[in-house]
Amino acid sequence: MFQLFHHQSTAKVNHQIYAPVDGEVIDLIKVKDPVFSQHTLGQGFAVLPSDGIIFAPVSGQVTLVASTRHAIYLRMANGLDVLLHLGLNTADLHGRPFKIHVTDGQQVKGGQRIASMNRLQIKAAGMSDTVVVVITNSAERLAQLQVNYGPIFGGHRLGWATVKD
Repeated sequence: MFQLFHHQSTAKVNHQIYAPVDGEVIDLIKVKDPVFSQHTLGQGFAVLPSDGIIFAPVSGQVTLVASTRHAIYLRMANGLDVLLHLGLNTADLHGRPFKIHVTDGQQVKGGQRIASMNRLQIKAAGMSDTVVVVITNSAERLAQLQVNYGPIFGGHRLGWATVKD
């Protein structure tokens, strides 16, 4: 009986979404990049950051840290693939504004500090420091994504995602 309750609470935790950074959570449609705003890569949300400390948006395994350090891919235990994208068009900065504290294959907990970005360096290059979180296999696996928009502290829960049966 207790295992049943433990299993349910673990499953619920596996669906939680966390703020990747302090700031203002906005709808993906408001992001000034059509790849994200038109949901080309999947469903998600963005944060207009007020800080540069980056937290894991979900619990799961790091599947890839981009060589340019502007993107981290994670896979949740429920099979959802999540892209954490730091800034817009920031691959062109060749990793300079980013410090990544995780490696491929590492398990992380939602809300865990995993990176930092130098927002001033990004803005000085004429780029946006908007942080984007996208579920890249939304079409195949995502049943529902619930996100609370507005101000948030990085690492705090801001919503949840459920998978298709």
